[in-house]
Amino acid sequence: MYPVLLDLGGGLVIYSYSVFLALGYLVAYWVVSADVTRRKMDPSLPATLLLACFIAGLVGAKILFLYQNATLTEFLANPVRYFLSGYSSVGGLVGIFCALWIVSRIRKADFQVLLDLVCPALILGHGVGRIGCFLNGCDYGTVCSLPWAITFSQRAVNVHPTQLYDTLFMILLFAFLWKIRNENRPTGFVSAVGFVILGTQRFLIEFIRETTPSFIEGLSQAQLAALLLVVVFGVRLFQLSGSVLGKQVRV
Repeated sequence: MYPVLLDLGGGLVIYSYSVFLALGYLVAYWVVSADVTRRKMDPSLPATLLLACFIAGLVGAKILFLYQNATLTEFLANPVRYFLSGYSSVGGLVGIFCALWIVSRIRKADFQVLLDLVCPALILGHGVGRIGCFLNGCDYGTVCSLPWAITFSQRAVNVHPTQLYDTLFMILLFAFLWKIRNENRPTGFVSAVGFVILGTQRFLIEFIRETTPSFIEGLSQAQLAALLLVVVFGVRLFQLSGSVLGKQVRV
């Protein structure tokens, strides 16, 4: 595809993946800023969240990528190669969760409020980042014969453009979450709904992706992580729904 957007010469190269990764974070920052303004919260919060999530997201994404793609011996033999290689979106999500928890402790903020703030932004930013994956020719799908199938340089056959599937889905999910955030819902509801749907989508799309298998035959490592996401936030959604119903009954 187009892994290099611009070659300035002298070894200075601008890669499409890096550009769209940065754009994803900037879009997420804009979304969080808009919601912080609407909620009349501390205007310095978006910058704090952006920095914390950027660092922790990259660290988590790199650690899981290395775990999935290199042994310790391989990494020590060529650390530069692996540091400059890819990232894992699942690892990035774990890192972002950790960052939000740390920020909530430092700023003495409600962790659930921060999750509600970041969830729609994270989903839209992820969709933007997937465009970079498409241009870079990574994270593609399995072989298919559909009219919109794509041939990447790494595979001399037509495959599912799963990166674009992700982008389209994330835009639609963001629009849905952005709409319901204005409704009278309990704290944590928007993030619970968002992460349950996100986990479900990731679990299903893994069936048509080139991915890393897990210790359970027929399931990938990402699918196990997606199932955990669905269970954890599904339980939270059930708790919140129960509390709302309880209030309605008492009224």
